[in-house]
Amino acid sequence: MRRNLSNDKIKIEVADRGAELKSLLCDGVEYIWYSDAKYWNYCSPFLFPVVGTLKDKKTKFGETEYSIPQHGLIRYRDFSYLGTSNNKISFEFISDDETYVSYPFKHQVNINYYLDNYQVKAEIIIKNLDEKEMLFNLGGHPAFNVPLYKNEKFTDYRVVFEKEETFDSPKVMPNATLNFDEPVLHFENLKELNLRKEMFNIDTIINTKVKSKSVMLLNKENKGLKFSYPKFKTLAIWTPFNDAPFVCLEPWIGYNDHHDTKGYFKDKDDVITLKPNETFTAEFMIEIIK
Repeated sequence: MRRNLSNDKIKIEVADRGAELKSLLCDGVEYIWYSDAKYWNYCSPFLFPVVGTLKDKKTKFGETEYSIPQHGLIRYRDFSYLGTSNNKISFEFISDDETYVSYPFKHQVNINYYLDNYQVKAEIIIKNLDEKEMLFNLGGHPAFNVPLYKNEKFTDYRVVFEKEETFDSPKVMPNATLNFDEPVLHFENLKELNLRKEMFNIDTIINTKVKSKSVMLLNKENKGLKFSYPKFKTLAIWTPFNDAPFVCLEPWIGYNDHHDTKGYFKDKDDVITLKPNETFTAEFMIEIIK
């Protein structure tokens, strides 16, 4: 089921499945990708407890091996709708026997969306309900329509970084693990990334130490959106290497396994650790630029 929230500027729709943002409308323009299965059957899933892919889809907590699918578990699960009040809509998921088979920690996930003028904030709160420390990675995966307007092309758009970025994007291996020893792209003092499909024949552009805490996705008339992600350490940019009319701006804490991993979750990069009853909160914001 989809739930609606609006103010006098924008309107959003959120699905119970994954508490996923399905629509962001402003003046008749749809900003969120409409999840055509021909290209990619999601719009804006949250990624938990893994981001990206584990080697062989498996990992070890202690000496016990578990199988977790790409991008984790919660995007497949129905959340409980907690209600709508003024500018806020809220959802909750509590782990169960099914999640425990793949991820051996009891947990609670709350996802809230807030509207403020032309901005929507997506907030995710992870709580450890277990009696032991809980380890996880966390990410967002919002997809934005490119182009936004008629008579435009994908190549009319660019990503503008808050700060200049210098980084190597690691090689995405055939099994979707990452090889940092063989970077596929190098960027020096990057301030604007002009979007071209050819760049994505390597899969995903990944900046694991992004300095910018916001980027703008803009067309030639400087219309589009500002995307902010204050707590996230990595920014990934992805679109399928075909004619798919969207681009994903993905804020991550953690990412795919290294290609030479020994398979222990505790050794993954940017692991978040929560003691019993502790919580971790992160958010990203989408602001319309007209």
